[in-house]
Amino acid sequence: MKLNKVILAFMLVIGLAQAELTAELHAVKGNQEAQIDTLMSKIDTIGYGNIGANKNIQEFYYKMFNDKNVEMISFFGMINKEKIRPLLLKNPDFGAFSPFNFLVYKTLDTKADDNTWFGHLDANTMLNIIGEKDEATRKEFTEMVTSLDDLATAELKPTISKKFEHTAAMPTHGLTKMVKKFETPDDLEEFVEEFVGTHDSKFSTNKFIIAGFVDLKFEYEDAELEFDKYDAYWVSLLCHFEFSNSVFNNGNPEAGMFAPCSIYFYIPKGTNELHVGYSNVSNWIVSLNFKDEKKIKDMKDIDNQVVETFKTLGFELVEQK
Repeated sequence: MKLNKVILAFMLVIGLAQAELTAELHAVKGNQEAQIDTLMSKIDTIGYGNIGANKNIQEFYYKMFNDKNVEMISFFGMINKEKIRPLLLKNPDFGAFSPFNFLVYKTLDTKADDNTWFGHLDANTMLNIIGEKDEATRKEFTEMVTSLDDLATAELKPTISKKFEHTAAMPTHGLTKMVKKFETPDDLEEFVEEFVGTHDSKFSTNKFIIAGFVDLKFEYEDAELEFDKYDAYWVSLLCHFEFSNSVFNNGNPEAGMFAPCSIYFYIPKGTNELHVGYSNVSNWIVSLNFKDEKKIKDMKDIDNQVVETFKTLGFELVEQK
């Protein structure tokens, strides 16, 4: 009997030791929307920019679904173009978090939780999702992310925090990757422009919206910065209001750390292949410990819909090993 208790205690200790941090959010009492706006006005001082400031999304949820369960929820697409460039040249999959989302939300429950929460996925979580193994590269990315955290702490002066952890193993492949082969166009820029228009229209037909866009190839060339590894590289922020309302506005506002989803596209130099990748919803389900079977099914259905939409655009899934 005593031995059984020792084994059980050992198993509990091992279980606790295996808990991994998904994110740590911080908070300030009351509605701090004005202070968040002030923070965003200062991010350029540390090299950051905002790709798509999607503010007060709860207003759209209410207009579209007559559903109001949060006082405020906003998404800010954070990117440090200077710092992320060498990382993108090493690994194109950094596009899954270039930008990454800075989430801000406040619930309606002013008695139990009268706080504005803010933050993002932990840097290690993002790195593990894209499968980055190189320690020096991981360090560079983490330092870049930490600089934003330091500014947010200095400006907002949070008084409390909460951690989101998971014990279940993250997906072996955190990214969905697909590729489309194409004939050599007369004008590559025109080809990309036409594809972007077709892509946006196709997803719009399926009730998705593009919540932000950045053409990194153009940005770096315009700034005369080397980015010759790619003939094209851009990122679109994809959102589905019905889906996001069912999750962020109905019990899981913290899942907004994953949204809008950064869909990255690139053409390796001298090839006729358009690659696309993004962080799939299996990461959401595991890292935030989703248990509601209906919600999980709905999330996977939307994820499958994204894949099927890309297939109609001529993409095929890439087998990952």
